[in-house]
Amino acid sequence: MSEASGLSRRALLAGVGAAATAAVLPASTASAVPATVPSREETYRAVVVGSGFGGSVAALRLAQAGVRTLVLERGRWWNSYPNDNTFPRFYHPDRRVSWLEPAPVMPTSPPAVFQPYTGLVERVRGVGLSVLCGAGVGGGSLHYEGVSLQPSEELFTRVMPSSVDYDEMAAVYYPRVAAMLGYSPIPDDVLNHTRYTSSRQFLADAALAGGQPVRVNHPMDWDVVRAELRGELPPWSAHGDVLYGVNNGARHSTDKTYLAQALATGLVTIAPLHVVTDVTAGTGHRYVLRCRRIDTDGTVLENVTVETDALFLNAGSANTSRLLVRARATGTLPGLPADVGRYWGNNGDRLYLRTNPLRPTLPYQGGPSPVAMLDWDADTGPVTLFHTPAPFETETFSMYVVGMGIPAGHGEFVYDPVTDNAQLIWPPTADLNVEAALDAATLRMTLTSGGAFTPGNAADPTTFHPLGGAVIGPVCDPHGRVHDNPGLYVTDGALIPGSTACCNPSWTITALAERCLDHITAHDIGTTI
Repeated sequence: MSEASGLSRRALLAGVGAAATAAVLPASTASAVPATVPSREETYRAVVVGSGFGGSVAALRLAQAGVRTLVLERGRWWNSYPNDNTFPRFYHPDRRVSWLEPAPVMPTSPPAVFQPYTGLVERVRGVGLSVLCGAGVGGGSLHYEGVSLQPSEELFTRVMPSSVDYDEMAAVYYPRVAAMLGYSPIPDDVLNHTRYTSSRQFLADAALAGGQPVRVNHPMDWDVVRAELRGELPPWSAHGDVLYGVNNGARHSTDKTYLAQALATGLVTIAPLHVVTDVTAGTGHRYVLRCRRIDTDGTVLENVTVETDALFLNAGSANTSRLLVRARATGTLPGLPADVGRYWGNNGDRLYLRTNPLRPTLPYQGGPSPVAMLDWDADTGPVTLFHTPAPFETETFSMYVVGMGIPAGHGEFVYDPVTDNAQLIWPPTADLNVEAALDAATLRMTLTSGGAFTPGNAADPTTFHPLGGAVIGPVCDPHGRVHDNPGLYVTDGALIPGSTACCNPSWTITALAERCLDHITAHDIGTTI
């Protein structure tokens, strides 16, 4: 990977998968390192850890500024194309679902057991809450619902530091991301299809409940969905089987957009199946990363050491936080701010199963999540509800609904010397205000349209929307530079203190990363980079 050596590209690209989301690798998630594992040392001008929304932006914009960049991704490539079966099914999960665990990240009935694999989603278990994180080239853009909402100015300024200007984000960065990822709402002809009965019902119910019914933006090729509805392609999105990835190549994930453009510059190398185990201060270069190159069963094939002067952490909020908290606690990066790991939140996530035995919603509900109810002016607190279609195989008279709000409190990642890792501590009171606001909103919908809302994960709280841990202000400057650590940057969801203002985080994370990289490439090239 040394620039002078022409980079051992074949070694880096060996394997099928994405790479190192910067978390410390727990001992339980990979095979023991064989005694004969070879080692390799490399040097790169800039290194990006993680290839999701923030990491993909960093890779492309650094390359466009002329910086030769290495992207370390822990998972594998997931190349979806028409008539494919790249991604697993929700109700019939297999080993492609979980990151090096023998069971699905979400419980199934009957339970499934399989050989561990470098699957799509890692479950980071915390005290009081678990986090579901993406693993693969494209990170969370592979398996998320795709709901893309831009917050209002009033709610944005309530949660974001004042150093991030909403007008600039709305005029420049939100539109730039929308163009890059090909956002569009569900077209009339698709929404009016029988498969989308539940979505039309939800829009009507949102209006009756006094909320604002909206069709949300998606990074989707709706022509692919149309082909599914006509029977010309297997009905993945048309049947709502999208939570573990969108088959038939219908989604504009970051591997197909930002990363494809980054690779086309000739200045970016993506190293899949590289797990970063730790970061230390260097001597000849500012930072040293130690990685394990693994195969898709988790067997360690090679130990890799990478030195760089410019390190961009984009492993996702949970894993960026874990890496930084461990580095500070163990002294490998002793100058990190004291607030690393703090101001962490779950975006106010709640999952409900809504059931109305008097009104069929049909099996195989068309997806992915095309509609929502915005209730941002509610006296009980601002919330958003969106319908998450599901691939029910029989008539259920039910639909899944996800709610989110603005939590009043925060959790944090704390170093545990016994496990030599950082663990999430989530106070049960941190988002009680959101629960109360969502209870009020769902009650209004029940009173106006009938049915009942049952909490879907109260016994096993989880979130797909981790935010915080290296936030702007206490840890980073307004453009992602970690205080007092030249050349160390954070440009992912870890920058955001716990909430993206009643909206799914992906659009705001990507727009904020674009803003950071604009400033960094304008001011740091030739100095710290």
